[in-house]
Amino acid sequence: MKKIFTFLLYYFHFSLLTIVILSLSKNFVSAQTPNFPTFKLYLIGDAGEADTSAATLKELKLKLEANPNSAVIFLGDNCYTGSIFGKATFNVGGYDGSQLAKDRIMAQLNILRDYHGSVYFIPGNHDWYNKTNVKQGRKHLLEEEKFITDTLKTFSSIKNHDEETYLPTDGNPGPVSRDFNDGKTRVIFIDSQRLIMEEAHPGHRKDTALLNKFYDDLKAQLQDASDKKEKIIVVAHHPIVAKGNHSLPLVFWQKIIRRFADTNTSYPAYHKMAVHLDSLLKAHHHPDVYYVAGHEHSLEYFFTDSLHYLVSGAGCKVDNVNQESCNNEGLCLQWGQQGFFEIVFYGRYETVTMYHRLTDKDPMEGSCIAGCK
Repeated sequence: MKKIFTFLLYYFHFSLLTIVILSLSKNFVSAQTPNFPTFKLYLIGDAGEADTSAATLKELKLKLEANPNSAVIFLGDNCYTGSIFGKATFNVGGYDGSQLAKDRIMAQLNILRDYHGSVYFIPGNHDWYNKTNVKQGRKHLLEEEKFITDTLKTFSSIKNHDEETYLPTDGNPGPVSRDFNDGKTRVIFIDSQRLIMEEAHPGHRKDTALLNKFYDDLKAQLQDASDKKEKIIVVAHHPIVAKGNHSLPLVFWQKIIRRFADTNTSYPAYHKMAVHLDSLLKAHHHPDVYYVAGHEHSLEYFFTDSLHYLVSGAGCKVDNVNQESCNNEGLCLQWGQQGFFEIVFYGRYETVTMYHRLTDKDPMEGSCIAGCK
C-alpha cells in the first residue's frame, strides 16, 4: 500500500511538473511569435490637395486614433500649388507660403491632433517645387519643412512632436533611420528627388562625393538592421517598380521640359537611381525588405526576389491604371482608387492591407494583399 501511495505521489508531482513546463513553453513560444499585432505602420502619399483628399484623410484619421501603437508616413508631394499671376492654378509647384498652400498642408496635419503615435513627412518632387536646381528648389523645400515641423511641435499628443518629423532634413538625401516596435522594425528615410537632381541636372555641379556617401551609408544601415534581425522598410517618394502614368514612355514635350522629364522612370537620372537602389536591396539578401513610395497616383503592390514594393500615391489623386499590364495575381496588383496602405507587424510575419474607395461617396474597404492568414 505504501508503494502504491509513493508511486501515486511521484506520478502527481511528475504530471504537475509536466503541466508547468508545457505552460511555460507555450508562454515562451507565444512571447516569441505573438498572434496579436505588435506595431502598425500607415503609408500615404501625394495627399497635398485638400479639396480631393478630405474623405481619405478622414478615414486615415480614424485608423490612427484607434491604433496609437503605430507610425504614419506621408510619402511626399505634401502640397500642390503653382499659378499664373496668382490666378490659374496648374499644380506644378509645392509649398509657397500662400494661404492655399497652408490650407492644403493643414488638411493633413489636422487629422493628427489627437494621434498618439509617431508622424513623419518626406519630400517629393513637388515639395522641391519641381526645380532642376538644388539651390533653387531647397528654398521652397525648407519653407515647407519648417511649417510642418513647427506645427507638429504644438501637437503634444504625438509621440515624436518634439523631435524631427520631416526626414531627411534640410534637403539632404539621407539615408536617415528610425527604429520602432521595440527595435524589431527599422524605417530608412530617403529623399529620392535630391538623388535624381544630383545624378544628372546641369543646373549645378554633380556632387559625386555626396552620392557615394549616400549609397555607402545606405548599405551600412541595411547591414546593421540585418545583423539585428530587424524588419526593414525603406521609404522614398519615387518608386523603383511601378506601372502607373509616370512609367509610360516620355512624349515629345516632356523630353523638352526637363522638370517633367525627370519625374518619369525612363529618364536617365531617375532610372540610374532606381537601379542603384534596387541592386543594393537585392544584394542584401534580407528575407523581409519593403520599399514603399508614392509618386504614381495609384495603389500598387509587387513581390519579387523576396522584396515587397508598395506604391501608395493615391492620397488625393487617382490615375487610370492599365490592369492588363499587371496580371500575376499575388505578385503584381494595381488599383486606380484613392487610399493608403497599412503594414501590421507580428512576431515573425507581417500583413499588408490596402484601404481603398472608388469614390468619396463609397465606403472605405480593406483588402489584405500579403501575409494574409
